[in-house]
Parts: sequence; C-alpha cells; structure tokens
Amino acid sequence: MISQAENAQMRHIAALESAKMARETLIRIRRAHERKIKVIKCKGRNHKRLMVGGLADIAGILEMDKETLLGAFMALAGIFNDSAESATTAGWKLTGASELAQHGATRLKK
Repeated sequence: MISQAENAQMRHIAALESAKMARETLIRIRRAHERKIKVIKCKGRNHKRLMVGGLADIAGILEMDKETLLGAFMALAGIFNDSAESATTAGWKLTGASELAQHGATRLKK
C-alpha cells in the first residue's frame, strides 16, 4: 500500500513532467510562430521588390547599367526625403498615377 506522502510525491513528479512537456510545446509553438512571421515579412519585402522591378520595366529603365540606376535611385531618395522638394514629388506622383492608369487600361485591352 502506498502512503499519502508517496502518492503526493508521485503526483508531484508527474506534474513536473507535465509542466516540462508543456513548456517544450510552448517553446516549439513560439519558434514556429516566429518563423511564420519571418516568412511573412520576407514575402512582403520580396513583393515590394518585384513591384519596383515592374515599375522600372514600365518606365523603360531596365536596360540601364546598375551603377547609373543606383545613382539615380540615391538621388531620388535624397529628393524624396527633402521636404522642400514636395512640389516635385507631387508632380512625379501625378505623372506616375497617369502612367499606371494608362498601363492598366492597355493591359485590360489585351
């Protein structure tokens, strides 16, 4: 016959094992969640990069050499971050919206 103390000790050991397994399960779930978040962020970045490539194609600048294109992008970033150039960027936005609308209409006709 098992005494109450031995019974309590066995329940305590079982509870510790159960808690250990629950902790390991929680760690696995958290790691899986972190991987999913990382994949989602990566997919978002890749989607933006593909969109920029599509815009470069529409603009007809895919054939530029990479040094010239990077320099142009850096100059663009400098202008874009300058609040004094807001009128310039607003004009670019209008021109781009018009081109995208025209490009979209052309794609739908095909």
